Amino acid sequence: MKKLRVGILGLGRGYSHLRNFTHIEDAEVIGCADRVERLRNRAKEFSPDVPLVEEFDELLAMEPDAIAVATNGRMQARHTIQALKAGCHVISEVPGCFTVEEAHHIVAAVQATGLQYMLAENSSFLDFLRYWRKWVLDGRMGAISMAEGEYLHYLPQTMIAAENTRMTPAQCKEQGITDAVPCWRADQPPIQYLTHDLGPLLEVLDDRVVSVVCREGPWWQDQTPLRSDGQIALLQTAAGRLIKITVTLSTRRPGAHNYRLFGTGGSAEWYSHEGFCRLFDSEREEREGWEVVPIGTAAPDADKTVGHGGTDIWTAYYFTKAILEGRSVPIDVYRMCDYTVPGILAARSAELGGQPITVPDIRTAPRETSEFWNHVPIPESEPERWKYEAPSQVIY
Repeated sequence: MKKLRVGILGLGRGYSHLRNFTHIEDAEVIGCADRVERLRNRAKEFSPDVPLVEEFDELLAMEPDAIAVATNGRMQARHTIQALKAGCHVISEVPGCFTVEEAHHIVAAVQATGLQYMLAENSSFLDFLRYWRKWVLDGRMGAISMAEGEYLHYLPQTMIAAENTRMTPAQCKEQGITDAVPCWRADQPPIQYLTHDLGPLLEVLDDRVVSVVCREGPWWQDQTPLRSDGQIALLQTAAGRLIKITVTLSTRRPGAHNYRLFGTGGSAEWYSHEGFCRLFDSEREEREGWEVVPIGTAAPDADKTVGHGGTDIWTAYYFTKAILEGRSVPIDVYRMCDYTVPGILAARSAELGGQPITVPDIRTAPRETSEFWNHVPIPESEPERWKYEAPSQVIY
């Protein structure tokens, strides 16, 4: 079988893609590009035989079948379109685009070239989500009327010094570094980085957002003075559901992804710091409380060393499989817009003091159903479960 010849653009986050595609039997990394010598050296240590170049044009000259775009979020649209026009399929890091206009341009490029585009949203491949989709289809929680997602990630290293070294403003001041520049996320509205939370919920519910309102918190974190400390969005879906998304990149706390489903007959919750699911389905009495379902980021037999708890590799696996089989990818260009555009418009709503904004559907035909579950298998069996017992130690 022919292998998919992949080029990696950007070796910061792209280092993970290098590792992922190296693990895929039907893929071959034929080259990587990055202007930062330190990042090229790290890639060379991992894969000495893969050619390393500085410029994107040099990578495209190797004639790869596909490009993994892992440059910063303000450059992804430009590099995606360049790759498509060069005849390459694209798998792009999140957010995929930075403006609504960029989303339109990427869609137009995909339509014009007939090539495939996939958003590499790893969180959609969290293992517990497959069970949530199964329970939704089985009616275990009744109709899902509301959902919540939280992305809590303290990222004060907003300055870029020599050799792409990330530093906090305080570190730059302490070390007398005056030529550091803000990174692309330094002034990115937090809510604009909601794909890790919104995307998974949209797949579980097979839904899309049609309108959004958003408010932001204060700007008190002195290490991230160019962005709000946090933002909260309320999103209405095409099915009438309400989704709340909270994103903070500037409040000091352990990082976490948290998800909740609220159904008319039951609910489910998953908090990354716990590593298991809580379920209260329609068969339980209220006095019985939650059940613990031991499902986490990846299946028990999965390789969890390849990034983000074992989810990263699935983006490379399903992308490769779809391209070689001539099938649509699980998170295509239109689904990228479903994941990303609501965050862009949520930031605009926050700027306007919380005014509601309509989220357009950029498709050229009516949306039917998600492609995602045509690739990712829904479990046939149920995992074990037991009654949830809250920690007994209470500190006053």
